[in-house]
Amino acid sequence: MLLFSGNYKYSLDEKNRLIVPVRFREVLSAEGVDKLYIVKADSYLYVFPFPVFLELYENLKSWDFTKEGNQNYVRLFFSEAFDVVPDKQGRIGLRKELCEEVGINREVIIVGVLNRMEIWSPDNWKEFKEKSTLRGFSANLDTHSRQ
Repeated sequence: MLLFSGNYKYSLDEKNRLIVPVRFREVLSAEGVDKLYIVKADSYLYVFPFPVFLELYENLKSWDFTKEGNQNYVRLFFSEAFDVVPDKQGRIGLRKELCEEVGINREVIIVGVLNRMEIWSPDNWKEFKEKSTLRGFSANLDTHSRQ
């Protein structure tokens, strides 16, 4: 089962590579997953294991594409996506322009979120945590997506 949790502080190297945390690499290895997909969110980067990305693809391709909002979301989501395979040291390369767009410089926070990882700048992660509480989120949960 692909299950990621916790958060880790790392640094990008001079080639804009990031080491995937050992615990996360162990989860990927146990499931036989070697390819990851990086996708830009508004203030961080998603890191989807390939099987999770395929599930997402299957769900998104069933959307009603006569609706412009659906078209635009999928267009933007997939146009920013790229695949990576960790090297023998567990490093993945990140595109510099995507990092710049979400405020990532040298230091990053890697967060495990269920079946995916997220890469945040320390400033954006701190801001998110300062304004967020589980109680506050629970009041706004989309009950339709919890089925």
